[in-house]
Amino acid sequence: MTGKLPDEEIDEKLDEMQIWSFYSDKLTTRVEFENYRDAAFFANAVFSIAEEEFHHPEVKVEYGAVEIDLWSHEEDGVTEKDLEMAEKIEDKVGEIDWG
Repeated sequence: MTGKLPDEEIDEKLDEMQIWSFYSDKLTTRVEFENYRDAAFFANAVFSIAEEEFHHPEVKVEYGAVEIDLWSHEEDGVTEKDLEMAEKIEDKVGEIDWG
């Protein structure tokens, strides 16, 4: 673990991403879908990534959307591991056929 990152470093990294924002010492995103089924399938993909990375984000599934918060509890903030997880989730969003 690299420890809690400074806000400036987090903001700089988020400039390279499209779906994430930094709020209250957490990385946060909301991905919207047309139905609950697609949202649930996406959430399951996030859970699979989380298990592989041994990182457990806060995930809220609702009809047509998935909200995700990332931060490291033991560091009480965002670490390099959180940014890596955010990148993997963003890559998964990029694989979705939105057509």
